[in-house]
Formats: sequence, structure tokens, C-alpha cells
Amino acid sequence: MNENRTNINWYPGHMLKTKKQIIEDLKLIDVVVELLDARIPKSSRNPDIQKIVQNKKRIVLLNKSDLAEDKETKKWIEYYKNNNITAIACDANLGKGIKEILNQIEKSVEEEVNKAMQERKKYLDALSK
Repeated sequence: MNENRTNINWYPGHMLKTKKQIIEDLKLIDVVVELLDARIPKSSRNPDIQKIVQNKKRIVLLNKSDLAEDKETKKWIEYYKNNNITAIACDANLGKGIKEILNQIEKSVEEEVNKAMQERKKYLDALSK
């Protein structure tokens, strides 16, 4: 029996192009914010993200937390904490968690900002000599 099979590539070209662009842009990024559905955090993740972001600082936003079970959301936040990832429950529609998200982003980049300011000061000091 001779079967003619056609392999179908289910991964659309625009997705591959976007993935390549994200990898390129990550060189300029200090913190990655990953948005997940609080009701289904594991299955709402893009399986490529872990590999793509590698050693970048990461904040996971568990959106739609108002629709998820509080007990389960707290378990997910603890899970991410145990894996050295900050997770924040939020509700984008109501703005719940936005201040916490912004504070956490600032906290995450504080060290890099201080280092850049020190480098700038050294540069300016060297110019003035």
C-alpha cells in the first residue's frame, strides 16, 4: 500500500517570525512580565517562554484572579515563589494589582538602575578631568 502523506506545518509563519523577534528584543529587556490566566496558569503558558527568557528576571501576572479560586491562586503564587519567580494576582479589568505590579518591576530593575547611574557618574567624572 502506497500512501501519499503530506506533512502539514501547524506552526504559522507569523508565530515563528514573532518568536524570533522576541528573542532578538530580549537583549534589551531587564524584566519579563508573563501574563497568565489565574484559572489555568499552567495551560495558559506558552511552552516556549521558559526557554526563551532563560536567565531574565521574571514576573508572572495571574490575571482574571477574580474568576479563580483564591486558595488555588495563593498556591500558584507560592509555587512561583519557590521557583524564585514573583507572581502577582491581578484583575486587568478592574485594575486590581496594578500598583503591586509596578512596584515589583521597579524593585526588579533597581539594581540595574543604580549600576547604570554609577557608571554614568564615573563617565562624567572622567570627562571633567
